[in-house]
Amino acid sequence: DKLNTAIHEFVHLIDKMDGTIDGIPHALLEQSYVIPWINLMHEEMERINKDKSDIRHYGGSSQIEFFAVAAEYFFSRPKLMKRKHPDIYQMLSKCFTPDEE
Repeated sequence: DKLNTAIHEFVHLIDKMDGTIDGIPHALLEQSYVIPWINLMHEEMERINKDKSDIRHYGGSSQIEFFAVAAEYFFSRPKLMKRKHPDIYQMLSKCFTPDEE
């Protein structure tokens, strides 16, 4: 499955590192990627809320939860995410595995 509560909650802590829990990992993401990340989040959240995404429905409830749910997917099923959500996978790779680019 794409669920992992430990990853989910840890990602909330990472999100909070800049002082704000907002679904934007400023501590991990270069400034030039922030707007593209926000756009990707909102596009996929719309798909989630229209039942057109395999990302867990909770991810469509807010930016905060989208980041955590997407990270669960990224770490739990990376190959599937890379195939089904290449743009999100690439952006999360920039956050979590920047040396592998």
